[in-house]
Amino acid sequence: MNKNCKQCGDKFEITDSDLKFYDKVSTVIEGKKYPLPTPTLCPDCRQQRRLTFRNERHLHKRKCDLCGKQMLSIYGNKVLCPIYCVECWWSDKWDPIKYGRDFDFNRPFFDQFKELLSTVPKMGLLQLNNENCEYNTLISFSKNTYLSPGSYFMEDSMYCRKSQNCKDCLDVNALDDCELMKSSTNCNKCYNCHDLINCRNCSNCEYMADSTGCKDCFMCSAITKKQYCVKNKQYSKSEYEELVSEKKEKLHEDLLKEFFEFNKTIPKRYQNQLNCENSSGDYIQNCKNSIECYDCFNDEDCKYMIESVGVKDSMDNSMHDKEVELCYEVASGGDKDTLVKFSFCPSNGYGNEYTYSCFYPQNCFGCDSINSKKKYCILNKQYSEKEYNKLKGKIIEHMMKTGEYGEFFPPSLSLHPYNETTANDYFPMKEKGPREYEKSEIKVPKRIEDAKEDIVDKILSCEKCGKNYKILQLEFNLCKRMKTPLSTKCPDCRMHDLSELKNPRKLWGRKCDNCGDGIETTYSSDKPEKVYCEECYLKMVY
Repeated sequence: MNKNCKQCGDKFEITDSDLKFYDKVSTVIEGKKYPLPTPTLCPDCRQQRRLTFRNERHLHKRKCDLCGKQMLSIYGNKVLCPIYCVECWWSDKWDPIKYGRDFDFNRPFFDQFKELLSTVPKMGLLQLNNENCEYNTLISFSKNTYLSPGSYFMEDSMYCRKSQNCKDCLDVNALDDCELMKSSTNCNKCYNCHDLINCRNCSNCEYMADSTGCKDCFMCSAITKKQYCVKNKQYSKSEYEELVSEKKEKLHEDLLKEFFEFNKTIPKRYQNQLNCENSSGDYIQNCKNSIECYDCFNDEDCKYMIESVGVKDSMDNSMHDKEVELCYEVASGGDKDTLVKFSFCPSNGYGNEYTYSCFYPQNCFGCDSINSKKKYCILNKQYSEKEYNKLKGKIIEHMMKTGEYGEFFPPSLSLHPYNETTANDYFPMKEKGPREYEKSEIKVPKRIEDAKEDIVDKILSCEKCGKNYKILQLEFNLCKRMKTPLSTKCPDCRMHDLSELKNPRKLWGRKCDNCGDGIETTYSSDKPEKVYCEECYLKMVY
């Protein structure tokens, strides 16, 4: 089945396997099935809609509306509902069920849910079990970590995104089990490295891409189990040390430019896959039967997944991790969700639909900020199981008539300005006008040896966007330790630069530049790099 997206107008396909999935996750109430409508938006527009509800890095100062203490929040002061600090939100000092209301069949569901959103208290920062991590949201089980959204089990790190089990890391994206890393993306089990792209089990390496098991290598691409290499050429230890010493006389920005130019000359893998079976996408590992998935690990029988781990038999989920099954159109979820649909930030739930930031409930519909093991709630009002089932069926039928059922929350319900959401990172919109920032005359030294510690007391201006920022003490210490220069850009621009190192989350058809076979790849035909199919790439690397 082919359809035209009602938002962008592009054609998109709904396959027979898609229809089988929609049937599998359709709601069944007392033996009656309520068929899930097919989507009206293309996969990209569905993803954009989900991401408009996720604010990762824009924090606002305000007071907890329960205890009154000063705090940081992902919600600005224009958000009218009460905002609670993490401790108060998880406490028994308030009850989300007290905000419950009846459903009005004379009005659309989304209008009623918007009113609920504007009333029920929200958790200012989405956090769980952290120590000294106040300047974070979407983080858990971490310590001494700063502005590292979507991460868990982190320690002594800052400006890390979507990373886990890492220590002493700075300006990184999607790292796993790494230590002492800087300015790197999509790396696993690496140590004491900087400026790495898609590398695994590497140590003491600099300016590297698509490499595995390397040690003491400099400015290389697509090499495996090598030591003392520069630009993919083997040297003795003494030759390597002398050459690298000469290279490092250049400024970091010049070395980075040289590395990018060299990296373009090395043929690329058609898709970044590792231990995958019958899967497509990019930066995926240990996946099976997973189609058009990006930055995913250990997923099975999935489609259109973004940054997910340990998910089975699900579609159209963004940043939804760990023991997740039969979920559809979910954004920013936690773990152990089953049969959850059209929800933002669910966790440990079963059979829930249209929920916002709900933890542990089962069989709830249209609820906001439930923080306990509640069952059979609609618009935060408690019902018996029989009452719930009867009312839920009627609401689904009502939403089908209004054209609401089967759609994720519309962007108008988001509590964040578009330019503060992750949607703006991947689907940018033009800002209304240039922002004015305080101009700083302080110049960041090009070499870390020339940086004095009092720079942590200075207000700096980003050389790219002009935004003011500071070098924090932990950042200064890590740069000194790794002998890398302090950044001349603000954290937002640094994270944007990291995301630019990866191709778009889209597949194009082209031919292998070695054997001529047809391939699907994230490299469009106008890209200058040579792209090899799996077989040709592995022959080159090994």
